[in-house]
Amino acid sequence: MTHKSIRSILMEATELRPLDQILKEYIEACIKQEDSLHRGDSKTGNKQYRIINSIRRDLKANPQYGIETLIPFLDHPNANVRLTTAFCLIPIIPDQARAVLVELSIGRGMVAFNAEMTLSEWDKGNLKFD
Repeated sequence: MTHKSIRSILMEATELRPLDQILKEYIEACIKQEDSLHRGDSKTGNKQYRIINSIRRDLKANPQYGIETLIPFLDHPNANVRLTTAFCLIPIIPDQARAVLVELSIGRGMVAFNAEMTLSEWDKGNLKFD
């Protein structure tokens, strides 16, 4: 009997989740997060943030998928999906992500405010990504 490393076991487990399922969960979490924040339900909003962050880390760690699989969502019809995607991708495609954030910051409401703050913190060098 051969022993597998913990890393190889984790990678196999990650590979078992189909990419389309992961991306569907990502979109759902982005939309649920926005809805919960509009309702003032920070508990659900924080839960959705944790789901989004977990998906981001999983995509980044899985060489078969990569965080780049989120790029098409920069054009998603939902503003919070675009905002969250731009935030996730700004370290690897800063010009594209910045363009989306600038566009979103022109509007009003929570998404516009978050886009503006993301740009401000990125420009100051305060955003840290794992």
